[in-house]
Amino acid sequence: METEKRINWKKHILVFFLTLLIFSSGFFLNNILSEKKMTQLTDTQRDLTIDILSLETQFSILNQAPCQNLNESILTKELYDISKKLSLIENTLGENNPDFLRSKKYYSILELKHWLLLKRAAKDCDFDSVFILYFYSDKNSYPDCEKQGYILTYFREKYPFLKIYSFDYDLDLSALQSLKEVYSLKKDLPILIINDEVYFGFKDKKELEEILSEYIEIKEETATTTPLTDLDEAETTEDDAD
Repeated sequence: METEKRINWKKHILVFFLTLLIFSSGFFLNNILSEKKMTQLTDTQRDLTIDILSLETQFSILNQAPCQNLNESILTKELYDISKKLSLIENTLGENNPDFLRSKKYYSILELKHWLLLKRAAKDCDFDSVFILYFYSDKNSYPDCEKQGYILTYFREKYPFLKIYSFDYDLDLSALQSLKEVYSLKKDLPILIINDEVYFGFKDKKELEEILSEYIEIKEETATTTPLTDLDEAETTEDDAD
């Protein structure tokens, strides 16, 4: 009996140390992965800051003479690349993280600058264009916003020349507040502003096709003569497009 008890205690001690070793190894591995993830996040945030400054500088330069120097596809691709980095930060930190919200505000300002620059170029350089400003909010409170984002993605892929910009209606940003005041927006989401015309509430594919039909027909008729290249990518997130 005494011998069996000593053997049992040895087994318990052995199991304890094996369990402790497994737990410690898992904890250590988790720390390594977390540190690696945070390092990647820091690098992404630094890259995002540089990209934002670069694009802002390009906007300032192109504002001097947009018709001669504007390369629409490159500008839009850079804006899209920034949105992908922003999505990575959101997925890592969460949508309510202060660092993510700060980056989201920067990105919204870039979208506004991109829109204003191309809108001015469309007027001064005399080319047809379709601008869509899409306002969304939390998908749990406003589920139609997520569906609207998917539909906008569909139209972006079908008509790459569409310039689509997405904005969080609730984002605390004075520039967005000014935009909402200019267009007399109310929180009847989702909201689409298409070439300065405001449309409240969800629009399915058929409804949106009808709204866009006159602009799409104009664009298709003049597609071979427009002085600017078509968009490679257009951002819709609502996340993308949330």
